[in-house]
Amino acid sequence: MTLITRRHSLALLASTFALSPLTPARAEPIYLDGQGRALRGYDPVAYFKEEQAILGSPANSVEHADAIWEFEFEETAKAFQEDPEAYMPQYGGFCAEGVARGFKRISDPTVWVMVNGKLYVHYSIEAQNRWAADIRNNIRQGDRNWPELQRL
Repeated sequence: MTLITRRHSLALLASTFALSPLTPARAEPIYLDGQGRALRGYDPVAYFKEEQAILGSPANSVEHADAIWEFEFEETAKAFQEDPEAYMPQYGGFCAEGVARGFKRISDPTVWVMVNGKLYVHYSIEAQNRWAADIRNNIRQGDRNWPELQRL
């Protein structure tokens, strides 16, 4: 199994593939922290533009899909508003490995990978490495599981 670090996950996965606490008490389609923020306040656009997890600011926040999204800059907030689906994490920001295994689990937005222009966040480096051991099948399984899980 290949160990993937936060910093190198994007380059490794892009070149390799062409392609836990349990859920909070109230289930929702997007994982929210205790303040109603998606990605625990990390800027979703930064993963795509800066290739890193960057904490956003409440001064640059946008409400979308019953969540508060925070951004480092006003410009990244505007980019998100123009096409939010392009920047939203897969599986509502829940741990991609958990979804592939059939359950919702919280995630750590600093543990992430980008595969085919889609953002996947994970609960831990260990969860990310288990998921990465069979990325293609885990994405397929997650995509199959997510429609039912998001309704729970």
